[in-house]
Amino acid sequence: MENLKQDLELLYNLQDYDIKIMALRNHIASIPALISEKQKEVENKKAETEAKKKNFVDLSSLKKEKEALLDSKEKAIAKNSGELNSVKSNDTYKALLLEIEKAKADKSVVEDEILELMVKIDSEAPVVKNAETELKDFEQNIKNEITGLENSAKKDEESIADIEKEREEYKHKVSPKILEQYERIREGRDGQGIVLVDGESCGGCSMVLRPQLINQAHKFTDLVYCDNCSRILLKK
Repeated sequence: MENLKQDLELLYNLQDYDIKIMALRNHIASIPALISEKQKEVENKKAETEAKKKNFVDLSSLKKEKEALLDSKEKAIAKNSGELNSVKSNDTYKALLLEIEKAKADKSVVEDEILELMVKIDSEAPVVKNAETELKDFEQNIKNEITGLENSAKKDEESIADIEKEREEYKHKVSPKILEQYERIREGRDGQGIVLVDGESCGGCSMVLRPQLINQAHKFTDLVYCDNCSRILLKK
């Protein structure tokens, strides 16, 4: 009666190549998502920086508005002051004085607001500058990380080609009939077509095996399959 032990052990060794290839392919497949996450990090950092810049710009715009308002108040004061000497009515004179006093009070308030804005602008300026510097450094770091991921994918592709070449040479040591069964099974079983018997359980799906299956696997006279996951069982 044919003893399949050597063939099964060769097949199990062949599977090492497939496991390595699958791990590399999974890593390659994960890289686009990793790159996308890195790009999102850059976009988030840009948004944070833009928010700080917008705050600075808004403060600067508000300061200009206040300066324009201040200018209008000063012109109103100058205009009304110039008219004081030409008015003939006492009531008109008093009204102009009230307008001048009101404009001066408004001017004082606006001047205080401008001073407050100048303080805020002075404090925000280095914040914006630092944010822009940090963004530039962050973008460069992410760019380097993405380049590293892309290079890693290229190296993985090269490794896969080398491993596939070695596998192609090694597979000729395995019985074609057994290899065909293995290839069929592993396609639907996460790349694993043969697993070790782990105590009383299947090393692939962890289900408890029937004693009869374990005994059959120990004899190496026929291919023995797990009742649950259908993988070939190897008893060492």
